[in-house]
Amino acid sequence: MYNAMKVMGSALLTLEAIVIGLAMPIAIVVGGAAKGGVMIAGFALMILCIVAVGGVRHDRKTAIRTCAVVQLIIIAVGVKYTAFLFPGIVFSLVLALAIKLSARVDAAKALN
Repeated sequence: MYNAMKVMGSALLTLEAIVIGLAMPIAIVVGGAAKGGVMIAGFALMILCIVAVGGVRHDRKTAIRTCAVVQLIIIAVGVKYTAFLFPGIVFSLVLALAIKLSARVDAAKALN
């Protein structure tokens, strides 16, 4: 059976890894955070997002849980490095929309 959450979750996490990579220079230059800490946190979050793509390849519940946990971790790191907070919140909202829309897509696919 087709699972729209697999596709949306994979795309969401991949795009978020890219956005986090682009937020690292902002955290260093604008935020004034220590370069080493931002680089370690940023690359760890990027790796987490890429590894989590494998977690969304299972069923719908696992995909939702994996994406939600990754979002919570990113927001937690964003408390220390504020440049990561905005992407974490925005992608959490996108995740909520993806959950809602993927349910509709799956329902429509089941009718066919």
